[in-house]
Amino acid sequence: MSSKNLLIITTDRNFAMSLKSYMEQTYPGMKVYLANNLMMAYNQAEAAQPVFAFVEDGFTKLPEFEMMMALFSAMDTRWVSVMDTFGATPARKSSPLLDVGAGIFELTKADHPSQFAQHFDMMVKAPRRGRGAAVGSAARPAAAAGGSKKMILIGSSTGGVEALRNVLVGFPFDCPPTLIVQHTGKNFGSGLVSLLDRICPARVRAAEDGLTLEPGYVYVAAGQRRHMGLSNRAPRRLRMKEGPDISGHTPSVDALFTSAVPYGKDVVATILTGMGQDGARGLLELRKAGAKTFAQDEKSSVVYGMPRVAWEMGAAQQQVPLAHMASTLLQASKA
Repeated sequence: MSSKNLLIITTDRNFAMSLKSYMEQTYPGMKVYLANNLMMAYNQAEAAQPVFAFVEDGFTKLPEFEMMMALFSAMDTRWVSVMDTFGATPARKSSPLLDVGAGIFELTKADHPSQFAQHFDMMVKAPRRGRGAAVGSAARPAAAAGGSKKMILIGSSTGGVEALRNVLVGFPFDCPPTLIVQHTGKNFGSGLVSLLDRICPARVRAAEDGLTLEPGYVYVAAGQRRHMGLSNRAPRRLRMKEGPDISGHTPSVDALFTSAVPYGKDVVATILTGMGQDGARGLLELRKAGAKTFAQDEKSSVVYGMPRVAWEMGAAQQQVPLAHMASTLLQASKA
């Protein structure tokens, strides 16, 4: 990551150009990237890996900002909210210093650019967490075929991006075939796949019709207009099917879980944080078919909606804290 890269996310062109000019003059060699929407911001951040980002506060209110925060966290990019006026209540408490505990700061568009520079200096110089080598496809050994027939199914929604990062970082390179449905904006599916592939020892790829399930692979359905399911013929393959929303969503967690019922005893399934009830009905069907079923517990859930419904209807055999979810799923897949 270059300490000279900076990202400014705002719809206010005058503010953006003024701050860009000041920062480039103050820090020779700095490259400042501007974005006026989150899709542009995500793409620029992924490519440039900025050390810091100034974010117009309105963007932090959007559900898609969860993806930006997950990417910032993965790259150890500090960020801070920029308020329209002094005294305004921030939509989301930004913690630019992440895990160093140095506090929360907000700036306003009325502040002089020198104040932005002061915050930039303080935050980028603060101690950073240890950074291991990035997981890349070239560094991953090939997973051996055969062995256990188990597969892991995961459904998540609000708060799920960060939850999935926490789970998949604990998966080994030869994990059981893992299928994930994550509710997210239609333009963020490929970004989620790239983000998860960045941190997961196993290979993460977008769900595609006809793909054969293999150990060491994680298949993600997100931001698509097709439901992901399993074919009923050997070898096990993904089946992507168009159709109306199921449980209010496309892709639907219920659609995935229900399609796996014929393989019940070979399935380990869980529902992570999320709003609504998508996945609960399918999880119950899986449990009745002999699958091992879990749900994220209330304390570790950003939104205790989907997991709560699954637990209250008896679909989940056990509630599991997010910190223990990866080990729980992997251990269940060995039994």
